[in-house]
Amino acid sequence: MLIQPLHWGLIHEGIHSHLLRKRRANEFFARLLSVALGVPFDATRFGHLVHHRFSRHSYDRPDVYDGRSRYAAVWARYWGRLFGGVYLGLLVSPLIACVPMSLGVHFAKKMIPIAEDGDAEVRRLYISLVTNVSKRRRTRREFGLTLVLYGASAWMYGTAWPMLLATMYVRGVWHSFADNVPHHDVAPDEPERARNYAMPQYLGFFIMNQHLHLTHHRHPAAPWTALPAMSTPEDERPYENYFRAALRQASGSYPRRPQHQCHARETSDSPTHQ
Repeated sequence: MLIQPLHWGLIHEGIHSHLLRKRRANEFFARLLSVALGVPFDATRFGHLVHHRFSRHSYDRPDVYDGRSRYAAVWARYWGRLFGGVYLGLLVSPLIACVPMSLGVHFAKKMIPIAEDGDAEVRRLYISLVTNVSKRRRTRREFGLTLVLYGASAWMYGTAWPMLLATMYVRGVWHSFADNVPHHDVAPDEPERARNYAMPQYLGFFIMNQHLHLTHHRHPAAPWTALPAMSTPEDERPYENYFRAALRQASGSYPRRPQHQCHARETSDSPTHQ
C-alpha cells in the first residue's frame, strides 16, 4: 500500500510520456509497470486522457447520485467502488478484449449511458477503444503476462497464498480511495473540475505530487517535478489536507444528490406545491 502511489505515479508519468525521454523506452517501461500492477496500459492511458478531456462527465462522478437508479443500488456501488472496486475493475477490464468485439461494444454501451451533453462522444471514444484491433491484441498479451506473474507469485507463496490476496486487496483499497480524491464533491463550475490539496513536502515524492491535480489538469505536459513551482495562482492554493480529503469520501453523506435534485425534491414536498 505504501508504494502503490509511487507505482501508479510512474505509470501516470508514462501515460503523459514523462517517464523516459525516448518514446519507445517510455512506453515499454510504462507497460512493464502496468503488468506488475495488474492493469491494462492501453485502456488505462485511454481512460485517463478521456478523463482529462471530459472531467466529471456523467460516467466520471461516482460521488453524485444521478437519480436514474435506486439510491440503494447506487450507494452499494459507490461503497464497493471505494473499498477496492476501482482496482478490481481494472484487473478484470482486459477481459473485454477477450470476448467477441460485438459483445465488447455492447458492454461499452451499457457502461456509458447517454444522459447529458458529451456522453455520446465519451461513448464513441470508448467504443473506438474496444474495436481497435492492435490495442485488443496488446491487451490480451499483457493480460497473459499479468496472469503468469501473479500465478507464479501465488505458487511461490505456497500455503501463504491468502497473504498475497490480502496485500493485493490493501493495495487495491488505497488505489480505489485515491482514484477520485482530486474530483470528489467538485462542482462542474470549479476550475478544471479538480482541486489541489495540501501535503507535507517530504511526502510529495511518494505520491509524485498527485495532490496537485488542478495544476496537472491545467498543465498536463508538465512533469510531476514541475508542479509545485507551477501551483502559484490564487485559485490553485490547496483546498485541504490530501489524506483528510481521501478519508472524507467515506462520509455517510455520499453519494449525494446534486443541488438541483435536492431543490426539486424540496419543492415537490412543500405544502404550496401540493
